[in-house]
Amino acid sequence: MMNAQDTKHYELDWKLLESFLIHNKGYRYARRKNTYVLPLPTREPERSKFENGFWPITGGLARLLSNESLILDNHQMDVDHILSIGKFDSKETSEWFKHFLKSQQRKIEETEISNLSQLSFLSLSEKKEKNGQIDFINYVYGTLIEGNEELLSPLFSDEESDDLLTQIFRSTHSTNDAPFNSPYPCLFPHIKEQFKEDLIYMSRNPKFFLDNLNHLVVHYTFIMISQTVLHTNRFTRFDSEMLIPIYFLMEWEKAARWRTSYTNGYRLLKEQVKDFYKHEHLLNIVCQTPAFQSQKNLYYHHLDEMLSEAGEEPKKKYIQSLYDWMNNFYTKYKGIETPKYSSTKTLDDTFRDLAEVISIGLNKELKSRYPAALEAFVLKFYRKHGGSLGSLLAINQEQLLTLVACSVKQDKVELNKLWDELESRGLFFDHHSKEEIVGLLDKLNYLEKKSDSGDAQYVKSIL
Repeated sequence: MMNAQDTKHYELDWKLLESFLIHNKGYRYARRKNTYVLPLPTREPERSKFENGFWPITGGLARLLSNESLILDNHQMDVDHILSIGKFDSKETSEWFKHFLKSQQRKIEETEISNLSQLSFLSLSEKKEKNGQIDFINYVYGTLIEGNEELLSPLFSDEESDDLLTQIFRSTHSTNDAPFNSPYPCLFPHIKEQFKEDLIYMSRNPKFFLDNLNHLVVHYTFIMISQTVLHTNRFTRFDSEMLIPIYFLMEWEKAARWRTSYTNGYRLLKEQVKDFYKHEHLLNIVCQTPAFQSQKNLYYHHLDEMLSEAGEEPKKKYIQSLYDWMNNFYTKYKGIETPKYSSTKTLDDTFRDLAEVISIGLNKELKSRYPAALEAFVLKFYRKHGGSLGSLLAINQEQLLTLVACSVKQDKVELNKLWDELESRGLFFDHHSKEEIVGLLDKLNYLEKKSDSGDAQYVKSIL
C-alpha cells in the first residue's frame, strides 16, 4: 500500500501549472508542453494552403529518410554556386550549362519529378506557411514512418536512374549527424503497419509509386488525423485498434441527405473537430504531476491505464487534485463556475468535466481557427461541393485506384474482400458508392466474373 508521500506524486503540481500563466495577462491556453496532438496551426499565416499539393511535405519526408536536413539549403541548390565549383572549357559552355540547370530546376519547382531521387529537392514555401508544412512533416514522420526508416529509406531513392541534375545537386547536399526524432506519437500502430506494407508493395512498380505516392501519404495522413479526433473525443475509451467509420463518396456521384456518406462523412468530422482545441490544451494540463510529467504524449486512456495499475488511492488523489485545480486555480483566472468533486466521479467523468469548463473559457476565434486548418486540408484533397449539403468527403479515380492496388496486391481478391481491405485502410463506402466503384472497375477491366450471374466477382491486381 502506498504512503501519503507516494500518492502525492499523483496530484497536479501547481508550480508546473503556473507556466500556463502570462505575467500581467493571466491564463493562456497553451499546448504542446508535454503532449502533441495534431499539426493544425491556429494562426492563419502559418496554415498550409497546399498550393503545390502535398509535394513539399513529401519532399521533406524524402530528405529526412535520406538523413538530410528537413529544410533544404537554398545555397546548395543555387545555380551560381554550382557553376562556381565546376570547370568549363569556354564561357559559352558555362552559359549553356547554366541555362540547362535553370530549366531543370524550374521543372522541379513546378513538381515535374522524373525520378524518386528528385523528391528531396522539393523545397518548402518561402512564406510563413512553411511553419505549417514543417508541422505536417513532423506529424507524418512521427505517426507513419518513425521506427521503419531502415525499410522505407531505400524506397525514396533510385541511384541507378539518377540524371545529371540529380547527381550534381546530391553532391552539394550535407547529411545530418543525428537521427531525426518527431515530437508526435503514433496512436494507431496497425495503421502505421498497413502504411508500411502498402508503401513497400507500391515501390515494386517505380513509375506507379512515383505517380501515386502523394495519394497514399495524403490518405494515411487524413486517416491518422480523423481517427485521432474521433477517438480523443471518447476520452478514456480511446481504442487504438478500432477504426471509427468515416464515409466517402466518389467524386462524380450525386449526394443526398439520407446517404451515410453525408451523415457520417465530413459533417461528422466537422462536428467532432469544432471544439477540439480543448483537448490540445487539456492534455497538457492533466499530465502535470510528478508521476507523469517526465513522460511525453500521454492521452486520457494512457493516464487511465497508468492510474489503474497504480491503484485506487492514487487514482482518487489524482481525481481530487483535478477538481481542486478547477475549483481553486482555473476559476480564479477565468471566472467560470466549475463542477465539484464527489466520490462517485470516475476518471472519465473528471476528464469530461475538465473539457467542458476548458471549452467554456476558450474564445470563439481560437475555436474556429483550429478546425479551419483541417478544413484547408480536406478542401484541397477530398472536397466535393454538395450544393445545399455543403462540402462533402469524396475521392477521385486516381485516389481510389491507388488504394485498390494496395488492397488487391499481386493476387486477385473477391469483390466482398475488397471492401474489407479498403475499410482496414479507413475508406468506407455506402451501398450506392460501392455500385459506382464496381461499375468503374468493370469499365477499366479490373473486374473478373466467374459466372454469367455475377455471383462470384473478383478484382484483378492493378500492379
